[in-house]
Amino acid sequence: MATTVLDRVVRWNLDLDGDLYGDERERYRWYEGIATASQLQAILIPWAAAISVWPLGEHAVAPLAIMLVVFWLPALLSTIYVRARKVETAPRSWSAKRVLLTAVTALPYGVFMAGAFYVHNPDSPTWIGAIVGGVIGGGISVVGLIVKSRQVQRREALAKDED
Repeated sequence: MATTVLDRVVRWNLDLDGDLYGDERERYRWYEGIATASQLQAILIPWAAAISVWPLGEHAVAPLAIMLVVFWLPALLSTIYVRARKVETAPRSWSAKRVLLTAVTALPYGVFMAGAFYVHNPDSPTWIGAIVGGVIGGGISVVGLIVKSRQVQRREALAKDED
């Protein structure tokens, strides 16, 4: 597999030579801390934008939207990187923890969109339509994820039977 720019960025961030994070044990602990910080940021930053757009008004929509897109891009790049290495990114099962984390990390984007429509024109029912559309889209996404999870489970079961 050819080395890509993303591969180089990942290797630089992993700090395999120990320059930033020390030896392997220390680096592992740093990775745990970074994963924890990342999960908390994935919850808190979008919620801060979703809540802020309502009282700050229309002038805050563009900068908050830019912040959310820029915040979301590294997660997208991470998924692309992992999938390129043939790692299954669809969940094998949906625990209560996974459902909760998915809800609290996805919901603020819908709340932000509804707020953006509302502050643009509070007298228009467009923001209510955005909520309804978001619920429908979310439902379709959940169904898609469940189907994908079942495909992964079936594929793993077939692979296990062949062994």
